[in-house]
Amino acid sequence: MRRGLVAAGVASAGLAGYLAWLARHRAAWTVLLTNRIPGHHVYWGERGKADPEALLYVALGDSAALGLGASQPERGYVGIVAAEIARVTGRKVRVRNLAIDGATCAVVLSDELHRIPKAPAVVCTIDVGANDVWSFEPERFRDEFDRVCAALPPGSIVADLPSFSPVPIAGRIRTANRIVHEVVAARGHVLAPLNTVTRRGGPVIAIRNAAGDLFHPNDRGHRVWAEAFLPAVRARLAELPERTG
Repeated sequence: MRRGLVAAGVASAGLAGYLAWLARHRAAWTVLLTNRIPGHHVYWGERGKADPEALLYVALGDSAALGLGASQPERGYVGIVAAEIARVTGRKVRVRNLAIDGATCAVVLSDELHRIPKAPAVVCTIDVGANDVWSFEPERFRDEFDRVCAALPPGSIVADLPSFSPVPIAGRIRTANRIVHEVVAARGHVLAPLNTVTRRGGPVIAIRNAAGDLFHPNDRGHRVWAEAFLPAVRARLAELPERTG
């Protein structure tokens, strides 16, 4: 009995130590990634400069669209999508990345949509909603998400919410994604199945594909995110031979 209590105490102390280390580790990574945000905006500002010879790709969303968590901005999923557009078309690609770190649907409505260029884009993508679930109100989310989708260019590629969240809000993710699927279909956009591709492999793969803050995707994770968008991107390009030839 006594040995069992001792063993339990050692195990508890070990677990407490690990959790304390994990909290410090995540906090350090959060600071690191936060400090990278200005550099990401500078990079995308350069990629977004007007170029009459380049195809236009517009990206909206949150920190994932900025490429946060990847080792370089271009290794984020938006950069991967841009590279694929260039590969398929053989053309230069101008990326107008309007994403804002921490963006919710409300932020997209107030600070991103009005900055979409008037020039037609060959592809428009968006990921938003992951930051909405922390203070989730289904009716408000539906209203705001619907207004976002109503303002997007026709045929935009819209992601559902990824599978990264802890169990306490898993129900919110499911509810939010039901709303996303319904609104995307009603508005005539194309769904990028982000939840499906990020759910593959379970928790172990999810951790392997996460940056040190265990929230943003790392380089591997961003490649997985890109897999959700690329089939629709290729299909979109195939419909526009006059612009991609």
